[in-house]
Amino acid sequence: MLSQVIPRTVFNNILVAALFGGLVPYLKGFEFLDVMLLLPYSMLSLFFVAPMAVDSVFSTEERRVPLRGLARAVLLGWAGGVAVTWIGIATVSWKAQRVITPPAAVALALPVLSLLGCVFVAALAAIIAKRAVNQDAAKSRLRIGFLLLLVAILGLPRLLSDDTNAALLGLLTPEGLVRLVLIAAPITAVASVAMLARLSGR
Repeated sequence: MLSQVIPRTVFNNILVAALFGGLVPYLKGFEFLDVMLLLPYSMLSLFFVAPMAVDSVFSTEERRVPLRGLARAVLLGWAGGVAVTWIGIATVSWKAQRVITPPAAVALALPVLSLLGCVFVAALAAIIAKRAVNQDAAKSRLRIGFLLLLVAILGLPRLLSDDTNAALLGLLTPEGLVRLVLIAAPITAVASVAMLARLSGR
């Protein structure tokens, strides 16, 4: 089983890196450095973290929550997502034949947001894994959750007022991202610790 999973995982990761780190940035060019595109790119880490967190729970006896395994999933998934983003930035720089990087505030804020999201998703994936019949069922629920979240994000602007949408767009600036990090950091940290503490106590 493991000998089949590892090559498939490596192939999928190479495919993601080639597509999102190479092809898309090359086609987008300078537009790739827009915060509207870099923000969802920074969240690619979540898709790496979720399945690894599920696997770490099912790798233990009685499905105990292995904090070390979850930490490994968070770090590896987060590093993978950050790497894909910076491969994309390097691709744009290579195409332009000069070094091009996002503003410093964006370059610092996006990895922090991504790391916070990874910790939260790892804790959530562990909860789902504890309640699922098997790994496939847990990963299927996570995929459905990601899909519903994507639909909600795409449809939400149509339900909000123009003023609210303008305020949300204000967060997609270097200064806005810094404010978003300051707001999201304590909320995400408390929620993640609460979920992990509850799971560890079982």
